[in-house]
Amino acid sequence: MFLELHVLQNFAPANLNRDDTGAPKDCHFGGYRRARISSQCIKRSVRKHTAFRDAVLRHAGDLGVRTKRLVARLKGLLVENNSLEEEAAEEVANAVVTLLGFKTAKGDKTQYLLYLGEKDIQELAALAGQHAETLQSKKVKDLPKDATKAFKELIDKKKKNGAYAADIALFGRMIADDKDMNVDAACQMAQAISTNKVDMEMDYYTAVDDLLPEDQPGSDMIGVIEYNSSCFYRYACVDCSKLEENLARDADLAAGVLQGFVEASVKAVPTGKQNSMAAQNPPSYVRAILRNDGFPWSLANAFQDPAKPYYGNSLEQTSITKLQDYMSKLKKAYGADGLVCDLILDLTESEEAADAKPVSNLNELLETLSAHYEGGRS
Repeated sequence: MFLELHVLQNFAPANLNRDDTGAPKDCHFGGYRRARISSQCIKRSVRKHTAFRDAVLRHAGDLGVRTKRLVARLKGLLVENNSLEEEAAEEVANAVVTLLGFKTAKGDKTQYLLYLGEKDIQELAALAGQHAETLQSKKVKDLPKDATKAFKELIDKKKKNGAYAADIALFGRMIADDKDMNVDAACQMAQAISTNKVDMEMDYYTAVDDLLPEDQPGSDMIGVIEYNSSCFYRYACVDCSKLEENLARDADLAAGVLQGFVEASVKAVPTGKQNSMAAQNPPSYVRAILRNDGFPWSLANAFQDPAKPYYGNSLEQTSITKLQDYMSKLKKAYGADGLVCDLILDLTESEEAADAKPVSNLNELLETLSAHYEGGRS
């Protein structure tokens, strides 16, 4: 079974996701310049949102930690739980990271970001505490076999049972130094692109010193911020079978993760320049689809010809019309037999899609989706 999520979200002037020059990310699509938000940015917004975290923890799941500071985290746990002195705890933590096959650089940080479950880190720290005495002041090649074997068994167990943290199960993991630790993602997340053609704009701003003498005019800081205002189309597709596999076949946890993912995807907004622009604009249109066939559809091509407001219809409404028309064409061309449900939450006064079921609020969408998911699995 596959879950597809289609979201239309119109933002006031914003710079939610910046490139290396500080400008809003963009791209060309259909021959026109579009605003863009990277999939990495959206994934982080989702995995850090309280709706996702609460849903996972409510179902006794685990959450991932992406960090270069694994040594510092293990050290803190060893000091707290095993009463080790800080110097000894640091030696033990460094030995554990080396045993895992990772190299540390300046400041005891790993060479790249590692992505581990919180429970994985806790188990590593507990095992390190048991072998703390033998791990201190020893090179890895000189460690007793029982210590190295214990860590190897813990790692092999994690690889074998596939009980990954919820966000790792969804978004995957790639570790170049140990391909056996790689996790295939259950979720495909598209780059969000604007349904409309965009032109970047600039905000020229100045700041005045509050203690500036009255006889001295002028500003003490001058700057420029680039921004745009766009209606974004966001698309994600979750392979539910792969998600369950990545969660050690825990069906109840998978259902909770899916619900948290959908809720967070609707509510989460990137944080870029929000203190300056406060573009906290909820989506006006959410379409959630469950399908049994392995033929998911992105609806991005509905916007090859950019949407435009006209005759009293807003940019959101014309975007919704384009999306629904394109979806209807796909259903006619390829059939809709594989669809388990097709739900729409629409805040605008757009014409209802005849081939989908409208819902009145987010809770109804989540409950209906969960019911169909449970029914489709049984």
